[in-house]
Amino acid sequence: MVDIKKFDIATSVTDSLIDVFDMMLSMGLQLSDDQSQEINKKERVVGSVGLAGRVKGCINIEVSKEFSLKMAAAMLDMKIDEINTEDDVKDVIREMCNIVGGNLKSAFCDAGLVCDLSPPVFTTGDDFKIESLNTVRHERYVFSFEEYIVVVEVGIRVSEVEENADDATQSALELKPINRELIESLDIRTSVHDQMIEVFDMMLSMKLESSEESLNSSLDKDKLVGTVSFVGALMGHFNIHISEEFSRTMAAAMLGIEIDEVSGEEDVKDVISELCNIIGGNLKSKFCDAGMTCALSTPSLTTGSSFKIETKDMVRYDCFSFFHDDSPVVVDLVLNVKDQKEETVEEIATAETSQDDIEELLAHEKRVEPSAQEHGNVQEGAEDWGSNAPNATTSDDQEKIDFILDIPLDVVVELGRNKIKINELYNIGPGSVVEFMNLAGDPLDILVNGTLIAKGEVMVQGEKYGIRIVDVLSRMERIRTML
Repeated sequence: MVDIKKFDIATSVTDSLIDVFDMMLSMGLQLSDDQSQEINKKERVVGSVGLAGRVKGCINIEVSKEFSLKMAAAMLDMKIDEINTEDDVKDVIREMCNIVGGNLKSAFCDAGLVCDLSPPVFTTGDDFKIESLNTVRHERYVFSFEEYIVVVEVGIRVSEVEENADDATQSALELKPINRELIESLDIRTSVHDQMIEVFDMMLSMKLESSEESLNSSLDKDKLVGTVSFVGALMGHFNIHISEEFSRTMAAAMLGIEIDEVSGEEDVKDVISELCNIIGGNLKSKFCDAGMTCALSTPSLTTGSSFKIETKDMVRYDCFSFFHDDSPVVVDLVLNVKDQKEETVEEIATAETSQDDIEELLAHEKRVEPSAQEHGNVQEGAEDWGSNAPNATTSDDQEKIDFILDIPLDVVVELGRNKIKINELYNIGPGSVVEFMNLAGDPLDILVNGTLIAKGEVMVQGEKYGIRIVDVLSRMERIRTML
């Protein structure tokens, strides 16, 4: 069992952020000697991604608005005064979140803590604070470039281990195709409305009423926003907005005390956390029941008097307004489908071969894989395959395999890779030497449609140049890389 309190978060965050600033922006970012520094600029930009799975939590990357413009200009090779849209700034912050969060996620997964990332959320303004709730480890790292600083905060915890917990987590994060029209047609309004009314009644003994009017403008000052993220085949965020004053009323109601007896921020955080977990969990169950698998992150809390929270490029956005007496409550929900990036999957889809067909092939491969034979393990109800088991196929399976045999594929032999800066790429010309990270004599990668299938060595015979295959991925591994 991995001890999350001893897990090396610092190396992953530090290396990936310094590397991305170097490669993307040509900026020499360094870990600051003063880790207590705060961003003092009036306006700030924070990109946040949620973690869900065996590891739950949130990663925040914060910069000043001034530095964000400088970063966007560097990425786009433009002058700062030419950056005229917020989208340019959000694009560079999104890349930072995805790379830093992605590397940390990979480190967790390598340690057996299966998890995935939500889409980034962007918080902008001049007076706000973001905190991770229900986490057991909090890390803060400060980096500097010239007079600017970057602050990265990580709050995480490990889910309690239950029977079949790993299988359930993996299932929730699987990328099974989701029809975007299903998201658009889902009756979210009824579900959110009923859950909000019921939770406020049962948990707080408060009668909440829905409003057809937008109440966002009523929450411009001293507000709190609780957020949970959906991660998996379905991606998105659920936010609940309330005033700071009403949050104390809610905390008092939950604890059965008077408002002036509410001791501090912790009581307020508890009620917001409960609301996010209950309503977010009910929505997650509804989505999973509809075939849109996902897992839920831990809640985060944003407090302040002047800030805005946004998420880019979502398929669906819903906003609902409620009120209790004169106190407004606003809920918004944004959803999207996680893209499957493998080109092989897209090509198989054009050939009208279904995902179920490939999964059936995988199941068959699992039954006849040599390692299963060697240990005498066969699936329940399977017959004895005999001495020719590894090559055994049913006529139905053979028809499915024959169906895709004529699909054209691009085979590429990759000599090596390296990372260079844009200015180094600009100076390449005839006679230039590009060094690879591979050592002389290392096996070369053989890729089919961008997917690694084998390793080989260069051969020259007569006037012909080729490659001898020295190592091949198993059939099971090759098919799995297509999913």
